[in-house]
Amino acid sequence: MNENVNRILVIRAGQLGDTVCASSIIEPLRHRYGDSVTIDWVAKAGIGRVFSRDPRIHKVFELGSRRAPLLFNKGKREVVVESWRNPYDLIVNLELASIFNVMVRLTKAKIKIGMPYRLFEEPPETHAVENLHLIYESFLDQNSMSLAEPKLIGTPAEEVRERYALANHYIALVPSNSHHHLPPEKNYRNWPIEHWKQLLARLSQQDRQVVIVGGKSELGFFEYLKPYPPNVLDLVGKTDFADLIGVLAAADAVVSTDTGPAHIAGAVNTPVFMLIGPTNPKRTAPYKTPHNVVQILCANLPCSPCYHTERFKQCPKNQCMYDILPEQVVEAIALGGD
Repeated sequence: MNENVNRILVIRAGQLGDTVCASSIIEPLRHRYGDSVTIDWVAKAGIGRVFSRDPRIHKVFELGSRRAPLLFNKGKREVVVESWRNPYDLIVNLELASIFNVMVRLTKAKIKIGMPYRLFEEPPETHAVENLHLIYESFLDQNSMSLAEPKLIGTPAEEVRERYALANHYIALVPSNSHHHLPPEKNYRNWPIEHWKQLLARLSQQDRQVVIVGGKSELGFFEYLKPYPPNVLDLVGKTDFADLIGVLAAADAVVSTDTGPAHIAGAVNTPVFMLIGPTNPKRTAPYKTPHNVVQILCANLPCSPCYHTERFKQCPKNQCMYDILPEQVVEAIALGGD
């Protein structure tokens, strides 16, 4: 491959967890082509703000719609027009769906990796990051591949501590997930409300601050958890992505269900304790590296995982989440994880 690569476009316009996993391409690209390489990113609208304080990313193109064809998609047209003004040296398309094929074909670049020129199959039992490695290995050397781990850069710790009155030591809780719009009894990825309340009560009695985080769209969900016990700091709806990265990076530990901020915690090397039931941790848990702690807390029921199956649709109650007890979480945090 031609090594004269100065401008790169990465395409991964998924949800927050997908984008965090795809951040594993950034350091390998910088190792292969130099720290001064310009990297632009095509992201889902709103999600691209996860790179707002990241000096490694030059520009983010945000797509209001992934599926709308190029003719009716302003974001996709902006990518093409930008490339005709200033062509890319390399495009790395990390999307496997054909909905980006026309955009990739029309975008000017010397080298194009991925769809529509080559389809990389995803083994179903393999972690999302390891599936991305299949694409990386098609053009990156082994030294670059050794850096292929999710990594994010957000607001520095000292800034978020001052802005939000964070203590020197605290535990961050992420009770919600992308199904927050469903009532608690229908949100099968959710840990029971009473379990969260018990955990909050237990942790608030310790000599550490407890910080609760979540998005503005999730405010209704958190009403079920109130009133909060003493020593709890409520940051729900108060942080942008850059500050959320900083808050999770400065925490002693993060407790979360299967949701995007859990992946952020893993990417900033904060110990993360993930409560998981219907989904498959082999694929969706934060990516385990030599630099982080990822402990999966699950009930290991024979019917799990069941997400995206008929068994999931017919499940009368997410017993797999109910059977994870608050005292197990407290004990796991005390032991520091695996």
